[in-house]
Amino acid sequence: MASLSRKYDQMDKNLNILDSQDMTLKGQLEKDAVAFQEEKSLSKPEQYTELLDTRIQIRPTFRDKLIEQLKDTFGKSYDYHYRDIAAHEVDNLNMEDPYSFSHRTWELEYQRKQELQKKHPVQSRQKSHNTEL
Repeated sequence: MASLSRKYDQMDKNLNILDSQDMTLKGQLEKDAVAFQEEKSLSKPEQYTELLDTRIQIRPTFRDKLIEQLKDTFGKSYDYHYRDIAAHEVDNLNMEDPYSFSHRTWELEYQRKQELQKKHPVQSRQKSHNTEL
């Protein structure tokens, strides 16, 4: 019984720590969203694509790092569904259309593939047999 009581006390303590961190991170998220909106409003419309491209380059690295931290913390309890919900909430907080983000990501990937094809054209399927006598 004493062991269960200590486990319960530790879980209660951990819950209080998580609640505190949640409040702190929500406050930081709101502050960052306001700063992002200010930066976005100051940029010219033609600069928006550049801003979006920069975010597209940064996001995967940050997302992967965050996922690994969450997996380490929650182990088997980690749920991708909650990550997706959080991503949609961030898009809403930033007042952005997630489809424009994914569409621009697709465009950049398509451009990258086109450039690679131009640099490395398809070689002839016939192999040349150079033989020296």
